[in-house]
Amino acid sequence: MATGKLTGRIALMGVVAFSGLAAQTALAQDAKIKQALEAVDSDVRLFNDHLTFLASPFLGGRLPGTPGMETAKNYIEHFMREAGLQPAFAIERDGEIIERASYRQAFPLGGTSEIIRSEVGAFVNGKDVTMVAGEDYQVTGIGVSGTVAAPITFVGYGINSETHDYTTFDEDDSLEGRIAMVLRFEPMSAEGNSLWSDGGWSNEASFNAKIRTVAERNPEAIILVNTLGANDPRVGTLLGANDAGGRVFNDGPVIHMTPEAAMRLVNAGGKHTLMDLRKMADKQGTVVDLDGVVTIDAAIERKSLMAENVGGLVPGKGTLSNEIIIIGAHADHLGMGAFGSRASAEDRGTKLHPGADDNASGTAGILLIAKWLTEQYAQLPDDANARSVLIVAFSGEESGLNGSRFYVDNPIEPLDQHYMMMNFDMIGRIENKRLSVSGSTSAEGFSEWLEPYFAGSGLDIVKPQGAGGGSDHLPFMQKQIPILFAIIADFHGDYHTPADISEKINRVDAVKASRLFSDIAYGAAQRPETLVWANPNANRQQAGGGRGGIRVRVGVMPGNYDGEGGGVLLNDVTDGGPAEAAGLRAGDRIVRWDGQKVADIEAWMGMLGKHRPGQEVNVGVSRDGEEVTLKVTLGAAGG
Repeated sequence: MATGKLTGRIALMGVVAFSGLAAQTALAQDAKIKQALEAVDSDVRLFNDHLTFLASPFLGGRLPGTPGMETAKNYIEHFMREAGLQPAFAIERDGEIIERASYRQAFPLGGTSEIIRSEVGAFVNGKDVTMVAGEDYQVTGIGVSGTVAAPITFVGYGINSETHDYTTFDEDDSLEGRIAMVLRFEPMSAEGNSLWSDGGWSNEASFNAKIRTVAERNPEAIILVNTLGANDPRVGTLLGANDAGGRVFNDGPVIHMTPEAAMRLVNAGGKHTLMDLRKMADKQGTVVDLDGVVTIDAAIERKSLMAENVGGLVPGKGTLSNEIIIIGAHADHLGMGAFGSRASAEDRGTKLHPGADDNASGTAGILLIAKWLTEQYAQLPDDANARSVLIVAFSGEESGLNGSRFYVDNPIEPLDQHYMMMNFDMIGRIENKRLSVSGSTSAEGFSEWLEPYFAGSGLDIVKPQGAGGGSDHLPFMQKQIPILFAIIADFHGDYHTPADISEKINRVDAVKASRLFSDIAYGAAQRPETLVWANPNANRQQAGGGRGGIRVRVGVMPGNYDGEGGGVLLNDVTDGGPAEAAGLRAGDRIVRWDGQKVADIEAWMGMLGKHRPGQEVNVGVSRDGEEVTLKVTLGAAGG
């Protein structure tokens, strides 16, 4: 046998042997998975089923208004029905309100824009300049429907900034009868980087700010152009109808155009090139009338986006049946991470955020509780007294606790009949048995009554002093309804990223957390004593949390301390402070801190307590209807 053939045969035998070993390894792994599922009880297997489905790519990250979220709601309602829960919400039919007829509570959650008609053309120096919708331009929801034929005026970046001593418009400048062409971003270097910010772009690059500045000059329409040569991957993309927040310009259409299409339009005039105009605007504010007439014919239909809470009722018994215990968890998440994402810039808006821990875990937990409580209530004697339990999967939590806020304004019974509210948000990544449960001091004597439940839970219950916001229990706290809030005690970096996947969930301890809340609810339902509200944050002085123990300085003066509107409204920004240096300003509302939602000032104080001076934090602020992220380098407290 030739040496080459022998070598080849040995190699083939090696491949076969390796393949056989790989097959054995795969079978062994399959066996381990099978054994693991057989080793846990049926509750853990059911939790696994719920969680895996809710966090699957098929549901697309459960963003409200998407098919994936509709599927999630159908799934939740199905298992509420199967558990024996009764419909919780009223519906209107033929002008008549029918109580307890639906598992859904609909509420408005912003709106969407749909492009009905889109045509753009130009006639310059006797030449037709062809424009193709979706390729050269897109109509945006920043403007309104309209038909316009007018000459163009190039207005550079459309920025008037005292901070940077940069002025595009004089006070008496007018764009009446003309279409304004404005560049995206802000003055930049020859390499396409911002001249005003060391990393990324400053707040001067905001869509809303420049569109408002241009709109004050009364143009007929606005063409927003991706700036030629900008060092930003977004220059190769066009905004969709709903990608830039809500409507800002009310007098005509706003078109988003590629640099290539804008070059054809400008260059056809023969007097300027788009790059020449950009370089002029990089140096100073520039207003230049261009040759030619542009025609725009755009029709936008705006639709209200409706979200739904999904809820079912375990009816009570006897004299306590008219009182309600609520057990809730939010079912929504971030979809592809279009907002609120902590992922890298290239992954935001492009990669699935499954939300396994946040909050498929909590949703799976309340579905287990629905099953357990209906089984227990069925065993109660006829003469028992027990409160009703409302189990709700809230929606719109990620965009501002919208579903829970709507519920407290539209409860199924008056709020004074609500005994307590229990909330799950991220119970899936419990480490070392540690589960944080806050709110045990939200009613007089509550903590002592709860202690036996905590002791028998099989978990190490961490009890923070006070109760922060940031999730759906906050609106109930603000109405002085006692709460319990469960969340993992040890936070993980996968929060609000594509890495929050079902494989990482601690199913066994999540079921223990669910059983804890179920047992508390069952005991509280039959507890004869009333719960008397006590502010859990009255004496909040956590080590490193609350107002005491904070080691950092941001340099802002909050404008609200009551949580109204969500987040932290800034009344003023300290001259020369970290916030001013980062671009925050009076009127901003801090809504995210290092990727986490900021529900109110108490929640924010707890977040501040975890930082040291010199750390850099991504701060999301709501400004002019859109969320802007700024980097703040924290100063030292007292500095």
